[in-house]
Amino acid sequence: MKLDFFKMQAQGNDYIYFNLMDKPIPQTDFAKLAINLSKRNFSIGSDGIVLILNSETCDAKMSMFNADGSEGLMCGSALRCVSYYLSQKFGKNEISVETLSGIKSGLVIDKNKKLVTINLGIPKFIQEEDLMINDHTGNLISVGNPHFVVFKDSLPENIAEKQGQSIEKAANFPDGINVEFVQIINKNEIKMKVWERGSGVTLACGTGAGAATFCGIKKGFLSSPVTMQMPGGSVTVELKKADIFLTGTVEHVFSGSIEI
Repeated sequence: MKLDFFKMQAQGNDYIYFNLMDKPIPQTDFAKLAINLSKRNFSIGSDGIVLILNSETCDAKMSMFNADGSEGLMCGSALRCVSYYLSQKFGKNEISVETLSGIKSGLVIDKNKKLVTINLGIPKFIQEEDLMINDHTGNLISVGNPHFVVFKDSLPENIAEKQGQSIEKAANFPDGINVEFVQIINKNEIKMKVWERGSGVTLACGTGAGAATFCGIKKGFLSSPVTMQMPGGSVTVELKKADIFLTGTVEHVFSGSIEI
């Protein structure tokens, strides 16, 4: 059968999206589909796939699979893209989305610029103490999914490629972990390179940006709002009371259909 899709990206964090709200959910192995479609140079190419499903409590439900076929708990970049897509579909700016990490909200603040703010919820330290993994001292943060945030004086060009996978696969993390390498520019600006659990090196990570900013604020390194520079572009992260908010642009890349 043929299945329509569209591809969107947020600061280069790109996913293939399937709107299954208005049609029967096909009996297919979505984990395998994610692996096959995500292969760059050999297929559409992406950091994974996202299913947009009906929800009994929200405007829609978001289900995502990483490039290696594993199911993700949350994705800030995908949530912004889904929020923008649903705002166009339903003709409203405020969107609620059901995820495996709970109900999240999105707000399209500029339709023409495709600028979207999402509330990632309340971040927290998974453990208060610093942790050393493979000579990297970092902190464990949850933003609906787990992150290991490492602050560095500088960011070598290939630090994520060379160090990310070994940290993700460390014995401390039997389920894997997202890894952020962060350089502070000043109190309101940082740079980040990321290794995403299940996808490897990506150009951006929304929840990673939230985790790194929250960690930096709590350690006294940063003050809200923070501009986060990533290889694929910049976003703004704010800590308002207990919640972390992420603002950035999204882009529709192209649409098509595939035989599954």
